[in-house]
Amino acid sequence: MRKIGDAKKRPLKIVMAGGGTGGHLFPALALAAEFKRMDTGIAITFAGAKGGLEEKIVPGMGYPLRLLDVEGIKRKSGLIKVRALAKAARSSIEAIGMLREIRPDGVIGCGSYSSAPVVAAARLLGIKTAILEQNALPGLTNKLLGKTVNRIYISFEEARSHFPGGRAILTGNPVRRDILEGDPGLKHTGAGFEGRKEKFTVLVFGGSQGAIAVNAAFLDATEYLTDLWNGLRVIHQTGAEGIENVKAAYRRKNLKAETHVFISDMAAAYAGADLVVCRAGATSIAEITALGLASVLIPYPFAADDHQTVNAECLASKGAAVMIAQDKLTGGSLATVIRKFYSSPKELKAMRVMSKAMGRPKAAEEIAENFLKLIAGRNGGRSSGLEH
Repeated sequence: MRKIGDAKKRPLKIVMAGGGTGGHLFPALALAAEFKRMDTGIAITFAGAKGGLEEKIVPGMGYPLRLLDVEGIKRKSGLIKVRALAKAARSSIEAIGMLREIRPDGVIGCGSYSSAPVVAAARLLGIKTAILEQNALPGLTNKLLGKTVNRIYISFEEARSHFPGGRAILTGNPVRRDILEGDPGLKHTGAGFEGRKEKFTVLVFGGSQGAIAVNAAFLDATEYLTDLWNGLRVIHQTGAEGIENVKAAYRRKNLKAETHVFISDMAAAYAGADLVVCRAGATSIAEITALGLASVLIPYPFAADDHQTVNAECLASKGAAVMIAQDKLTGGSLATVIRKFYSSPKELKAMRVMSKAMGRPKAAEEIAENFLKLIAGRNGGRSSGLEH
């Protein structure tokens, strides 16, 4: 463990702004943990939106949480858009007061509309700022914030062209250390299972809330895989809405599978997986590539600007994943891919190698080190324009 800065000065303070979904929140939590690993004295405060996922998760992680009454503006119209704009203005004023109270040395926006008022307020106050861009195609909030922040930490090279030159740094998307280190009781066996006693393990999930289309397609795929089923181990996260239907379907088909509403120990799930079937969210992709796993990516077609398709295409074009668009997704098409990798350890290994090559397991460490250098670059290690 390293101590950053002069111990005689007050501890560094950092505000992590944004959240809303796991795709924005969990990378921020991974980065916050890395800051604390580097210097236990760093004070981290999270700022997010009322009703967001952060309201449920952050307090349990031991970090202070400040909430703003803010909502998205994109795709809003009429009186609803007027209300959203009014909330944005009010939350920006509240963010200025909050930052004057906390007096942070730096603010990092981790994505979503709730990061905008806090990062914008930080720039007005002369506080060093950065944003995390998890996707290949940046969202509206980060495109706007990227014009003024000091650093933009991107996860895909394809995102660089959307930001001003010189400020975007390709670091990857922070992944929780427990996932990177895996479950010590499990050893990932890698390229297929030919010659192994273990079963070929397929991990299926549709994000933290599950995905109805992914569930349905995989259940349809089982009809084409019955001859292989005794050699398969299926771990299926269904989400709360799908659990009973999925369980009933497996019972009806007389097939064994491990079903879960939500998998809290993803480290263990990943550690035993040969093939992952999931959406193409940035956090899932960061975890899969950091671990060098083969995957079938099914982009959520209604994501903002269809950014999941862009994410998936970045991997598929390099042979690091197979992408199946939802309008092309059938039980037969999915079963064909699963069967191919089950039967060909060589092809599975080749995809794992390409996936690993795209992974950036040290993303959190690189971002933390870079940002600490940024905020130490002025006023004897203090960069904020606020009075200390």
